[in-house]
Amino acid sequence: MSLVLPTNRDENWRYANLRPLAKAKTDAIAAPVAPAFELPPPLPGFGRWVFIDGHHVPQPVNRESSGARAVDAREVGVALASMLDDSIAEAGVDFALARLNAARGDEVLLVNLADNCFAGVEVFFVASAGAGSGTSYPRLQVQVGRNATLNLVERHLSAGAADSVVNAAVDIAAGAGATVTHTRVQQCADAATCFDTLVAHVADNASYKLRTVTLGALASRSTAFIKLAGRAARCELTAASIANGIQTHDMFAEIEHAGADTVTRELYRGIATDRGKLGFNGKMVVRESAHGADSEQSLKTLLTGNGAEASVRPQLEIHTDRVRAVHGATTGKLDEQMLFYLLSRGIDRRTAQTLLQWAFIEDAVSRVDCTELRAEIETLIAAQLNEVSALEGLLVKP
Repeated sequence: MSLVLPTNRDENWRYANLRPLAKAKTDAIAAPVAPAFELPPPLPGFGRWVFIDGHHVPQPVNRESSGARAVDAREVGVALASMLDDSIAEAGVDFALARLNAARGDEVLLVNLADNCFAGVEVFFVASAGAGSGTSYPRLQVQVGRNATLNLVERHLSAGAADSVVNAAVDIAAGAGATVTHTRVQQCADAATCFDTLVAHVADNASYKLRTVTLGALASRSTAFIKLAGRAARCELTAASIANGIQTHDMFAEIEHAGADTVTRELYRGIATDRGKLGFNGKMVVRESAHGADSEQSLKTLLTGNGAEASVRPQLEIHTDRVRAVHGATTGKLDEQMLFYLLSRGIDRRTAQTLLQWAFIEDAVSRVDCTELRAEIETLIAAQLNEVSALEGLLVKP
């Protein structure tokens, strides 16, 4: 298979760390021996699915009523359903990793939720093998029927400290009147590399809520194409990232307004410490057919290290006058006035700085709907900020 993979010369990949991708073996990892590791407690009301290095590992709490099943990738085919859309096919190099996943992956978690149904699905994609063994290709394909409600939790983590390479693909189609709440948490090992491509197609009066939290891996890159195809379709994209040490986290999100009266709310909060690097590129496209479209972007990053870097870029491509579009992007350091206020109240400097960082990132994390999952995420963030004790009283209780 001949594919032109992205490089830093490509506009939407300028800030991604692609060195691990250039060195990675593209062969899929053979079925692994399940390593010994402990998963978090199951979320109440969710069916649990686990994949290790792209291969399904049966769990006792899988729920067939959720409409989910693990299938051979050949059963689904190379082309994922909503990825066939012409506007997506034209994405070129931005879609190359998804094509590679479709060609090399072995198994797919297929979620097909019938009309008017409700389900909760929690899927863990676990990386255990090192880069020398090949690439892990997790794949998730979701079809949500009319007026159905799906709560989907997608977790990426490592079993061990291997320099795993992950290339995930997610395809979501929300039918008319459907509600999809999709929470993604990436907490892979410090040496791992995580790439993923997400495509979502949202029909009339449907709602797609995407919450992403990126904490782990040496390098990560998320690419999202979301199409608001139907009238009054709505998307809420909330993303939180913390890049410590020499981590690099990058995200490109293109939201296309194709239907009339479509709505987008996009919020990004990122913290870069030490020599960490962050990138977020939010692109809004409003087609001629999207009369009455309404979009808002709020993109903010916080730099707390001398070598920390961040780039946030809102982009607007508007083809009609009947539209409302608001956007803003900032990159800066801690508010000195707020820091002085906390210090004047007898709080030591390190704790005061941590509290301000917490308030900044919590703006995004507080939008995670599942209380139990939010509590776990906040604990992970407190550990990432190296101040669990200082933040203990602020963590949400499940």
